[in-house]
Amino acid sequence: MKKILTAIVIIATVLALVACVPSRDACKAKYENAGYSTVPLSANTLELSGEDVDFIYCGSREDSGDYIRIVAFKKKDKATEYAERANVEENEGNGYLVVQKSKVVLVGTQNAIDIYNNKGGLVEGSESDGGQEEPQQ
Repeated sequence: MKKILTAIVIIATVLALVACVPSRDACKAKYENAGYSTVPLSANTLELSGEDVDFIYCGSREDSGDYIRIVAFKKKDKATEYAERANVEENEGNGYLVVQKSKVVLVGTQNAIDIYNNKGGLVEGSESDGGQEEPQQ
């Protein structure tokens, strides 16, 4: 019985860790389904090492002006370094929010960050004043 319980705990832990960082394709699909245009970026574009970065995507939605840059790192300490740098840059720049989620750094508007966090986002074709949200699954 202890072996079965131990196996279940190990499997649950592995699944929890794997679920922390969405895949490159899942991020892209999530934003495209919400009406965003997505563009992959190379690490060099942001003056990062390709060895440190898993993937980078930018997404924008012209009708709402929402924007997101998703930078997924291989190690959390590199994500923290980038988040600190991005906070300094955004305080002097266009005022986007910077949010770190473990090994992922999000830079963008609140609405775009909410989509990443499965909290909604503008429904494609909705009225901009309506503030309707699309449930994410």
